[in-house]
Amino acid sequence: MSILGLNISRRTFFILISIAFYLILLMVLTSVERSSQVSNINSFQDSLWYSIVTLTTVGYGDIYPVTPIGRNIGYVFVLGSLGVLGLLISRITEVFVNIRETRKMGLLGSNYKDHIVVIGWDLFAQSVVDELIGAEKQVAIVTDSKDHVDPIKDRYNETDVFVLVTDYSNYAVLEKANISQASTVFLNFEDDTQKLVYSLNLKKQYGTVEHVVILNNSDLEDTFHAAGVTFTLSKDGIAAKIVASYIFEPDVARYSVDLLSSAVADSDYDIQQYLVTDNNPYVNHEYNKVFQTLKDEHNIILIGISKFRQDGTRKLMKNPSNTITLSTGDYLIMIMTGENEAPITELFGVPEGYNSTS
Repeated sequence: MSILGLNISRRTFFILISIAFYLILLMVLTSVERSSQVSNINSFQDSLWYSIVTLTTVGYGDIYPVTPIGRNIGYVFVLGSLGVLGLLISRITEVFVNIRETRKMGLLGSNYKDHIVVIGWDLFAQSVVDELIGAEKQVAIVTDSKDHVDPIKDRYNETDVFVLVTDYSNYAVLEKANISQASTVFLNFEDDTQKLVYSLNLKKQYGTVEHVVILNNSDLEDTFHAAGVTFTLSKDGIAAKIVASYIFEPDVARYSVDLLSSAVADSDYDIQQYLVTDNNPYVNHEYNKVFQTLKDEHNIILIGISKFRQDGTRKLMKNPSNTITLSTGDYLIMIMTGENEAPITELFGVPEGYNSTS
């Protein structure tokens, strides 16, 4: 809409007309009431006060019109108060609805740290998150569908799982999941090409965050590693190994699956890894002595060590020689029951799992 050469919207035009009409009514009310000897509206400020008290439905009754024209203007304010009240209620309701919706969609952000970010939601991701929650990890789930929010919130506790709804390519909103403070990002897309492109872009934005990708085509592992992905796994490869193991060594297969699952009951066995810090009681000790101590004192079996190298990489050593010495930054890999977790966590001074600060 163009008025006097100015382009303004219909809403702005309506607001300007309403303000002008309101000011005219105030001036007329002041003029007619000032002429009456018994009126208590004697100035523009009095008219403004009366209109505000009336339009907001407060109605003090300290100031009121007495002339016929003044009362007619008062009728306009009284009737207008219904619209103002309705407008206020609708606006307040809209604000609260928007805040609730914004919070539900995760747009208020998360304060999680050293958590796992799962990008892409389906039944497979749900199974992964179930295991992570069983291992007492906090998880931020990023999905592009609002339909996923309610089922996720019904399934998990808000202290354990944060949900963010956004377009996957919107990295500004992606930060609401506090991805820069996460320990690991798990990409769960259907297409390997999409995973590769996304991994490259994610590395540009958050270069220090570890990436885990499940591949449909295991031949692409080297390509993904070259792109900066930390860990790659193949669904078919894992399934094939488990099935083959069940065929010719079923007890080993059952034991392997049990160890891969998080310990739920105190008697459940689990493979866990713990970071060796400067305060670890076994730092600078030989591997065989640590093995024997853990077995004798805690009934824990040490099965390997992830050795930290000076170039920042790691070397996984399965049941290494006794001459290996534990150093700060290494990880101990152990078979233990659920009841051992709390004592070992207290002894080592760190929780189970990968630590992004190591």
